[in-house]
Amino acid sequence: MIITTADEIRAIEVREDEVGTKFLALMEKAGTGCAELIMETYAPEDGAVTVVCGSGKNGGDGFVIARKMLRAGYDVSLVLAFGEPKAADAIENYRRATDLSIPVFSWGTEEAAEAVKTASVLVDCMFGIGFRGAANELQSGVFSAMNEAPGDTVSIDVPSGVVTDTGEVLGTAVKAAWTIAISTLKPLHVLYPAREYCGDVRLLDIGILPESYAVVTPHLHTLTGDEAAALLPVRERTAHKNDAGHVLSLCGSYRMPGAACLCAGAALRAGAGLLTAAYPGPAYPAVSSHLTEAMSLPLPAAADGTLSADALTALKEFLGKATVLVTGCGLGQSEDIRTVLVDLLQTFDGPVVLDADALNNLAGDLAVLKERTAPTVLTPHPGEMARLTGTPASDIVKDRVRVAKAFADEYGVTVLLKGADTVIASGDSEEIFVNTSGNQGLAKGGSGDTLSGILAAFLAQGMAPQMAAAAAAYYHGKAAEYAALDKALRSILAMDLIEALPAVLP
Repeated sequence: MIITTADEIRAIEVREDEVGTKFLALMEKAGTGCAELIMETYAPEDGAVTVVCGSGKNGGDGFVIARKMLRAGYDVSLVLAFGEPKAADAIENYRRATDLSIPVFSWGTEEAAEAVKTASVLVDCMFGIGFRGAANELQSGVFSAMNEAPGDTVSIDVPSGVVTDTGEVLGTAVKAAWTIAISTLKPLHVLYPAREYCGDVRLLDIGILPESYAVVTPHLHTLTGDEAAALLPVRERTAHKNDAGHVLSLCGSYRMPGAACLCAGAALRAGAGLLTAAYPGPAYPAVSSHLTEAMSLPLPAAADGTLSADALTALKEFLGKATVLVTGCGLGQSEDIRTVLVDLLQTFDGPVVLDADALNNLAGDLAVLKERTAPTVLTPHPGEMARLTGTPASDIVKDRVRVAKAFADEYGVTVLLKGADTVIASGDSEEIFVNTSGNQGLAKGGSGDTLSGILAAFLAQGMAPQMAAAAAAYYHGKAAEYAALDKALRSILAMDLIEALPAVLP
C-alpha cells in the first residue's frame, strides 16, 4: 500500500480535478464518506456531535460532514476555530451547511466552548496535510480544549497539530480516538510520534481514478495482509526440505544460549526447510535440549563461553551447505568474534542477516559491508544504529526513514531499523517500507532474535532481501497481535511469538 506525502496527494488531487472528479465534488465525496464512517460507529441517540472547522479545505470537509449527519437525524453543531472559510470550495459548503440552519459558533465564545465540552463526538476538521511547525497560542487553546473534552474525537485525514510528512509533533496537537485517512495513508499515519495521536486509522477510498495516482511515484509503502501473503513463496505439494533452504544460525553464548534457541526456533516456524544451529560449545546443554528439529554444530569457545576464532575452520567447512547465514543474536563481543564475522562475510556468497552483537562487533569499521556482493541485511534497533553511524539514538528516532535509507545506500545493504515504526530500506531500491503491525508486547528481550530467525527463513525460501525484511517485520508484528488475544501485553514472551507464527502465516 502506498503512503503519499503532502505534495504527492496534492498532485493526485489536481490531476483528478483535470481528468475525473472536480474539487468541489471531491470534497463532497470525502465529507460524505467520512460522515458515513462516523455514523457507522455512533448513533443519533449517542449524543451531540460538534464539528470543529478550520478556514481551509479540511474545514470544507467538515461542513459536508455536518450537513450529512444533520440530515441523518444527528444533533450537530459547527464551531469555526479560526474564522470563516477562505478556500472557495469550503466557502460553498459552508453556505450549504448554514442554509440548513446548523448552529454555528465562533471559537472564543461561551457557546463554542460549551459545544466542545458537551459533545459526545468531536470531529476535527481544522488542519489537513498543510500544517507546519508548532501550534500557536490560539491553535493550542482549541486543541487543548478538544483533548480535555470527554467526547471521542475523530480527526479527518490529519489530527490537527501534527506534521504530515515527518510525523513530528512540535507542540500541542489533537489526540484522536480515531483518524480517517482520505484516499491514502500519509507518513503521519505510520510514523511516531504522530501515529500515537491518530488512534485507530481507517482508510477511506473516495474513488480517485488510477490515472490520477499515476502522476506520482510514492517511495513510502506499508504492507497489507494480502500484500504480505502474496510475497511468500508457494509451497508446492511436491516440495521437499531442500527446496525451502538451509539456514545456518550462528548465535548464542554460554551466558545467552536462549538467543540461539529463539532465532533458530523462529526460522523453523517461518518455513526454513533445514536449520543448523552453530554456537559455542559451552552452550550445548541449554541449546540442544530446546532445539529438537535443528541440527547442531557446537564450536570452539573462548574462556568466557563466547565464540573463539578457532571456530572458523568448522564454520567454513559447513558454509557450502548453507543457503543463508543469520548471526549476532547473543554472541557477545570480542576480537575473536569480530575476526570470525569478518571472515565469514568475506567468504560466504549467500545472503547474510546481521543482528545485535554482529552489528556491535562490526561497528567502527564497516568496510567489509561494502566489499560484499551478496545480499546483506542489517536489523539494528536505534541504539545499535547509533553505534554504526555515530549519530545519537535520539536523532535517529526523529528521522528514521532518512537514516535507514542513507545507510542502505552508502553500504549497499538492506536495513531493517527496528522500532514501533520499523523502517525497511535498501540500497537497491527507492522504495521504503514502514511496518504498522505489532504492539507493546514486542518490548521484551528475545523479540529481535525471533525477527532475525523469521527473516532468515524467508531469505532461505528465495525471497528478495527487502521484501523478505518487510514481510518478516509484518508477520513478527502479527504474531505479537495474535499472542495478545489471550495474554497481557506485558506478559508476552519471545517464545509466544514463535508459537503464534503458525496462526498468522498463510
